[in-house]
Amino acid sequence: MRDTREKWEVLIELLTGIQTELQLLNALIKTTKKVERDSQDFLFLPFKGSEIYLLEKAFLDSGGCPNENYKTLLEKTVPFLANRNQKGFSAQSFCKYSDKVDPEAKDNVKRFLQRMIRNIDSYD
Repeated sequence: MRDTREKWEVLIELLTGIQTELQLLNALIKTTKKVERDSQDFLFLPFKGSEIYLLEKAFLDSGGCPNENYKTLLEKTVPFLANRNQKGFSAQSFCKYSDKVDPEAKDNVKRFLQRMIRNIDSYD
């Protein structure tokens, strides 16, 4: 009976040690994920969120990234974008801008794209 009790105590001690190590590893993972990005890490855009959404969508729909879908493109780009209201976006939260697209946002993006076309025409 005493042998069994001692074996259980050793096992409990071992499991407690493993639990402590796992807690330390989890804490380390959480702290490394919460590292704040420096403002240099962001691409600052003079657009509202709905306008950035339209630019991303138009870029993808016109074949700008044929090997990406909308979700993967957002996951790779929007965390590094910033505007005057927000630094970095998540792909999930960025999708909310699809509901906020209005005629003014569409017109602003169209004017921007037209300026790009005029610039391209002027390049030698």
